Amino acid sequence: MGNKFINFLEEKVMPVAAVIANQRHIRALRDGLAITMPLIIIGSIFMILGNVPVPAFNDFINGIFGSGFTAKLLYPTRVTFDIVGMLAVFSVSYQIAKDQDVDGLSAGAVSLAAFLLLIPVQNINAKLSDGTALNLGKTWQTANMGAGGLLVAIFTAIIATEIFVFVIKKNWVVKMPESVPPAVAKSFAAITPGLIIITLFFLIRLGFEATKFTTVFSFITQFVGAPLSKVGLSFGGMIVTVFLYMFFWSLGIHGTRVVFGVMDSVLLPAMDQNRAALEAGQHLPNIITKQFYDNFVNIGGCGAAIGLVIAILIVGRSKQLKTLSKLALAPAIFNISEPIIFGVPIVMNPIMMIPFILSNLSIAILTYVAMALNLVSRPAGIAIPWTIPAPISGFLATNGDWRAIILQLLAIALSVVIYLPFVKVWDRQKVHEENMIDEAEAEAV
Repeated sequence: MGNKFINFLEEKVMPVAAVIANQRHIRALRDGLAITMPLIIIGSIFMILGNVPVPAFNDFINGIFGSGFTAKLLYPTRVTFDIVGMLAVFSVSYQIAKDQDVDGLSAGAVSLAAFLLLIPVQNINAKLSDGTALNLGKTWQTANMGAGGLLVAIFTAIIATEIFVFVIKKNWVVKMPESVPPAVAKSFAAITPGLIIITLFFLIRLGFEATKFTTVFSFITQFVGAPLSKVGLSFGGMIVTVFLYMFFWSLGIHGTRVVFGVMDSVLLPAMDQNRAALEAGQHLPNIITKQFYDNFVNIGGCGAAIGLVIAILIVGRSKQLKTLSKLALAPAIFNISEPIIFGVPIVMNPIMMIPFILSNLSIAILTYVAMALNLVSRPAGIAIPWTIPAPISGFLATNGDWRAIILQLLAIALSVVIYLPFVKVWDRQKVHEENMIDEAEAEAV
């Protein structure tokens, strides 16, 4: 049965997936987002160090380096994760332009400027130890420059670069004499398309400022997230919620931030209701709370990343995937999934998007049913840091129910089973690509 399914994936699904993956914009997205991988892995390392869920460790570090030093360990995380959107818009634009034999650097620079034009600015105020207030000027909102703004970054890169390519190919450019160095000529050639693009995105920003949304970023968040708040804490609402934020992640969009930016307004009160019921010795009213998603559904990170890492470690033969799985194992243990999401990649990968979404949906259903049948206690309204690994997190979130440990282990096993056939197919393709590269290098020698 297993071999038949793998053969089905290879013979029926892979050809369709290959056609989709080779579409030039999707190919540009895949290759463009790859540039973020090193920074994401580096940022993940510092995120783990800054969020170790062991008070003794934090006290030890702060005792050596000074009070609050563990918070400072997140500085590198901010400078890596918070520029993912900026890197993406430049890199994706570069790839699209390069594919059309147009100057990628100029296209990327103009696209980046257009993206930053959409981001609102905010005042930076500080106060000295003597009480003196300082205004340090303005800066862009970093939440929109990172993964939270990735959807806007992608659309900006595509739209801006297509305009850039169109204008260049129509030769509507400022022409310089042949004696002018090529680098200078290219910069002048970018003036006309750059002016058109910047003007367009300036008008887009003004248009959104004239609405109740004020920015394109808040429009996307409310447009996607608001309907979810209406379905609230129901089983059907949970299915829709999980599917949407996993689907967005598979497109390279920070689905957690987009979806839960609104859903938290429902989940946090539900969490507090469970806390109050626990303190009163009453039956816990809600299955779906903040901890349901943080500590059970997103086990090992979005898409049950720990299951994907284990599946690669079991059957992976590709050098790329085996190396990646070793690098991504520690972050996945602490529920950080970005390295594996952007490394495999899951993003814009029609084959791996399927188990990525199915794994979290299956775990969500398993967890909901187990709690609805009272096989496992419901989340007790205890705020458990999302970086605490399973199965410790489940045990703590349910106020010490040992059955939650078994549930989380079953969830991990379920995700591994779901990922295995897809990993085998993807791994074979990566091995084939690596063999082709080796043969080409051998012939070149």
